[in-house]
Amino acid sequence: MSANARPRRTRTKAPGVFRSVSGKYEIFYRDSDGRLRSQVVEGGFEDAKAARAEIVGKVRKGETVRPSRVTFGDYSAIWLAGLSKRPRTIAAYRYALDRHLLPRFTRRKLAEITTDDVARLVADMQKAGFAGWTIQGTLSTLSGCLGHAKRRGLIPANPVSDLLRDERPSVGGDEKRVLSQDEIAAVLSAATDTFRPLIAILIFGGPRLGEALGLRWQDVDFEGGFLRVRSQLSPQRELAELKTKSGRRDVVLIPQLARTLKEHRLASRHSRESDFLFAAPDGRGRDQRSAGRGIARTLERAGLDGQKISAHTFRHTFASLLIVGLKLDPVGVAAQLGHSNPATTLRVYSHLFDRARHADETREKLAAGFGHLLASSS
Repeated sequence: MSANARPRRTRTKAPGVFRSVSGKYEIFYRDSDGRLRSQVVEGGFEDAKAARAEIVGKVRKGETVRPSRVTFGDYSAIWLAGLSKRPRTIAAYRYALDRHLLPRFTRRKLAEITTDDVARLVADMQKAGFAGWTIQGTLSTLSGCLGHAKRRGLIPANPVSDLLRDERPSVGGDEKRVLSQDEIAAVLSAATDTFRPLIAILIFGGPRLGEALGLRWQDVDFEGGFLRVRSQLSPQRELAELKTKSGRRDVVLIPQLARTLKEHRLASRHSRESDFLFAAPDGRGRDQRSAGRGIARTLERAGLDGQKISAHTFRHTFASLLIVGLKLDPVGVAAQLGHSNPATTLRVYSHLFDRARHADETREKLAAGFGHLLASSS
């Protein structure tokens, strides 16, 4: 380097903390093997000091601190294989990896993934129109994998945890899409004999898709007028436990839906008590992807394709019927939807409860304040 050349980094007042010409801070430390390592730290001077102090503290306590050369693609496979989670959770992690994370990070070394990279992932998914819950699920998968790597000493920090509040997706308060009465009629009219009973249960019973596909004829109480939700169908087409204990519930079965199901049972080759309501040709439960494709084709025939409507929209529609149509309170709605806490119901469907309450209040005040004008003119 010539005498007039500008240094790549300058010292700061803190030991082992430097500032590069780009303005970012870089820390130097000895890893578990005594090798000198460097790392660029997101944030300011205090963040850099804290990051170095954390690493040095781990080394002094005998913890493994050794930057890994393993790639995200290789490590995520190891992490996923070692999880002891419910099949549905594993399937959600695998979807997030295959759809969003591996295409972007598969060849990147774990230590090279920065908070800025994670923020760009969020921004790109938002720009592409993905829902907040989808982005949050992707972040949870990434954080779980990198958090595991951090605990094993392969990376010094989990970059997901350093996201700023405004860099994270918004997942609360979004108004849920519900179908109007005309749209419900159009969907049911466009459905084939194979999928009409399933769609009818989703709209007028509100189960999750996996719960609906897990129903067997022994779960239908025609005499008492209930659908007994006791299990769900896993992605492997096997009966599995429900998402929560409160998911075990009896959903009111209206006479018209009961008649639809009786007709469906008479036409089905799988009508024994232990058979699935919506069995595949081989007698096993119908695959969720197959059911999703059938619902998508129905929406297309009904002229509702491209409107971000899914099986879960039918569940939201059922909630709307209970809240806006029947004026049920959060406790009653939670019991029908299988929510573990009415507070969850109130949070998810706050806009529907507000709409129902405000409509009643507005109607009463209009009638009390101005109804006499209409009465006197008649």
